[in-house]
Amino acid sequence: MHETHSDGYLSKSRLAQYLDRSIRWVDYQLTGPNPPPGLRIGKSWLFRRSEIDRWLEQFRTQSNLDRVVDEVMSELGGNK
Repeated sequence: MHETHSDGYLSKSRLAQYLDRSIRWVDYQLTGPNPPPGLRIGKSWLFRRSEIDRWLEQFRTQSNLDRVVDEVMSELGGNK
């Protein structure tokens, strides 16, 4: 099945809106160690919404892990 641009793909500006961030933030992320998954076509970028959601999930998992570690350390009376 062929997804159209409006069905599942986001431009860089639409990605910024989807994430509630600036285009400049998206540009910065694209140069970082763990950039959002996307397809560069010439000077333009396209991002599949489902891949962005999976990319975001890895950060949610890490944040939850940090919270759990903090709670356990607090209960043990130690510091992280």
